[in-house]
Amino acid sequence: MKPVIEVAHLSKKYQVFSRKKRVLLREELERFFRSGIFSTPQGRENQLFWALDDISFSVGAGETVGVIGPNGSGKSTLLKILAGITPPTSGQVTLQGKITSLLEAGAGFHFELTGRENIYFCGAILGMPRREISRQFAEIVDFSGIENFLDTPVKFYSSGMYVRLAFSVTAHLRSDILLIDEALAVGDEAFQKKCLLKMRQIIREGRTILFVSHNLAAISDLCQRCVLLTGGRLRYIGKTARCIEAYRELL
Repeated sequence: MKPVIEVAHLSKKYQVFSRKKRVLLREELERFFRSGIFSTPQGRENQLFWALDDISFSVGAGETVGVIGPNGSGKSTLLKILAGITPPTSGQVTLQGKITSLLEAGAGFHFELTGRENIYFCGAILGMPRREISRQFAEIVDFSGIENFLDTPVKFYSSGMYVRLAFSVTAHLRSDILLIDEALAVGDEAFQKKCLLKMRQIIREGRTILFVSHNLAAISDLCQRCVLLTGGRLRYIGKTARCIEAYRELL
């Protein structure tokens, strides 16, 4: 199976700033009168935090691969790097084909544009002709269920409305690779079921999905393989059932 996602020795480092312990003004004044030196009573010291640390794996064409792990394990950082939103500190990512991504609210849409305009905006980014987007338009709107707010700027959408439209656009506009982060965490149960059915259809179409979720039942249902991240490191990659078992052993 030819890889369409290749991740080689990928690392992402952040600087975390923390305030030093406050110094009482009286103590600092006493020090000044004794030594004639006045130091800044409040400063900053930084620490390095590795959100991802030497991650390597590949995903074949048509595979659906889950990414699981506790909060802060690097799952969302990984998808942001793959989507081109965040640059890596080191390592390499190779992607074959067109990509759509559904990450956290705030990523993907232009907030000053309406829902209607954003559908065409996202299609244009994928290089789709306007007539092709128009052919998909009614289905996108119907699936999202936001017909009454289609000409409202996205900045006025609730998080649920945003995710409904974002998932619909991601799922219906033609791309080779889908990056999905917690799409099922927002929205009512009926919409979550619609999303699962649509993802099964996408899988049957032979498209490639990298799916981050805390919903282990959905991961088990949809994913042939699974990646387990903890503390920014790759702990396991392989069969989904064994990956979920390894994750539960950590809890």
